[in-house]
Amino acid sequence: MMPMTVAEIAEAAGARLLLEGEKPTRPIRRVSSDTRTLEEGALFVALKGGKYDAHDFLDQALEKGAAALLVSGVPPGILDRAAKRGAAVLRTRSTLKAMTRLAGRQRELFPYPVVGITGSTGKTLVKDFTASVLGRKGMVTASKDSYNNEIGVPLTILDVDSKTRYMVLEMGSRGKGHIIRLCSFALPDVGVITNIGWTHLQFFRTRDNLARAKSELLQGLPRQGRAVINADDDYAEFLGGLSPAPVVTYGCCRKADVRAEDISMDDEGKAAFTLITKGGDRAKVAVPLPGRHNVENALAAAAVGEIMGLDIDEIAVGIGKANLTGWRMEMISKPEQITIINDAYNANPVSMRSALMAFGDIARTKRAIAVLGDMGELGPVSDKAHLEVGKMAVSYGTDILITVGRRARKTAKAARENGLPKGSVFATNDVDRAAEILRVIIEPGDVVLIKGSRFLGLERLVDMVA
Repeated sequence: MMPMTVAEIAEAAGARLLLEGEKPTRPIRRVSSDTRTLEEGALFVALKGGKYDAHDFLDQALEKGAAALLVSGVPPGILDRAAKRGAAVLRTRSTLKAMTRLAGRQRELFPYPVVGITGSTGKTLVKDFTASVLGRKGMVTASKDSYNNEIGVPLTILDVDSKTRYMVLEMGSRGKGHIIRLCSFALPDVGVITNIGWTHLQFFRTRDNLARAKSELLQGLPRQGRAVINADDDYAEFLGGLSPAPVVTYGCCRKADVRAEDISMDDEGKAAFTLITKGGDRAKVAVPLPGRHNVENALAAAAVGEIMGLDIDEIAVGIGKANLTGWRMEMISKPEQITIINDAYNANPVSMRSALMAFGDIARTKRAIAVLGDMGELGPVSDKAHLEVGKMAVSYGTDILITVGRRARKTAKAARENGLPKGSVFATNDVDRAAEILRVIIEPGDVVLIKGSRFLGLERLVDMVA
């Protein structure tokens, strides 16, 4: 956080200062909503949710050296205990709204570019690539993991400090108005939309509704900003027409401003390509994780890099050296030359296709075992989507299929109907049963893909398989 005193924090957050603390003029530079990662001297924000209340952890926050507590209620004795620790106490009706207001004030104080990223798939990897590219020019504060909601975005903004030169924010949406609310205090200068897929249709019902929700990022841009849109996506023209800022497109088609040519795949399924910028410069780029679809994720970051004035060599190095978030096409080597591809963070029809395509490139002459789980929040297209994944598994060369979850039984059904022998298809209800089957059938040299929606916890299979 840009340094602020408790009085300045109270004013910015719209909170009442109940207790000034031992050193009220000491600047506070860190904000946390989790006592497990709380640093000494930080502001602790006691958030409340449907299943948790961080007011239960105020004493732990004090024990870890919190300089101030932001609360919506004052538990008995907490003021006395805070006074003994020299900590300040600030009270507000809603700690989440207060944290958002504080983040808005921090954003106003931040004089450097802010990049917002949304889309159905690829948000986190585009964020990782973009942070790495911009990191060639200066310090970057970026969303941790997938901190992309009404809590994660303010916390990311509050993580900036005086050395930060770029901010990269992932922005998610599960309904109309979600992203525009994030934009109201994040104030992005550049907005990236990766694609419009089939995610969260339980909430949006149609892709048109989803596209309108994602377009809120573009509508939140200033006229002097830039919109970055995937030219290969079938909603590119629709999205471009909604942006008040000039549009830069990226993709593999020739009409894209920033594009890839001469794409090749190595034995690990990693892509290399020739990057061509809008300015016409060319450079070879190596993508550091498997999957042909990651070429487009890299191109999105390249487009942002060019907008920010980086030269093409800096962009290429940034992409190649990106520090990528785990559980996304993560290659893990096990004994006896067994390779596990952990892509278990989440799943939807588009990301399933991308993962299975990369899986086929990696396995090639080896036996390919896919462990595919339920895809959540698909609403009216759920049955059709799970059936389609079963067809895709067969067409991209899966030899053995293990499904996990009730919805994924349709995936197993479609795989059998499209030619995979019945003895090569196993439909299970949970991860433990899938692990039992996998341990029995796995052999030296096999390649295993693990992918499904986050709630299944499929990542546990990595450690459960010898």
